[in-house]
Amino acid sequence: MIRRLFPLLVLSLLSSGACDRTTSLAVTPEVQEETSFENGLDGWSIDQTTTSTGTATVTGGGASEGANYVRVTLAQGSDFVWLERSFTLEPSTAYSVTLSADLTTFAGSGDLRVFAGAVDPDGSGFGSEGPLPADWTRTLAPRPFTTDAQGRVWVALGVAATGQAGEFGIDQLGVAFLRTSD
Repeated sequence: MIRRLFPLLVLSLLSSGACDRTTSLAVTPEVQEETSFENGLDGWSIDQTTTSTGTATVTGGGASEGANYVRVTLAQGSDFVWLERSFTLEPSTAYSVTLSADLTTFAGSGDLRVFAGAVDPDGSGFGSEGPLPADWTRTLAPRPFTTDAQGRVWVALGVAATGQAGEFGIDQLGVAFLRTSD
């Protein structure tokens, strides 16, 4: 009798989850923020190279979500305009930041550029993420960096012209910081 009940008892324990070995790992960013530009730039600022004649403005209507987005207009083929913001984290610490944004191209073609570092971007040090999409598309761009002695980091997301003028949209701009060392 015991020999017949023992396998049933083991099966019962296994099916009840008593031996469940499934593990999930949740990674929570140290800092995570997102803006939809419904209230203006929300702490982001607009910058450009010294020779650029491009512009970026918060514009109503036609956003990926909500009412507003940032419309970038590149008037000549060498323009480069970006949104930047500084954050304060743990000093002299390695992190990874993922910038995320809904992006679109209204006219022309442009190259998505991303920056993360312990210095204020001046148009150099940006990495290319390739061409901007034709329709509103969620784009993710991870970047490693180390904060300065005060814990500062600057992040930026911009559009560079690819030899011609163009019109582009940026919406739902977010950042998520993960510490990569102790």
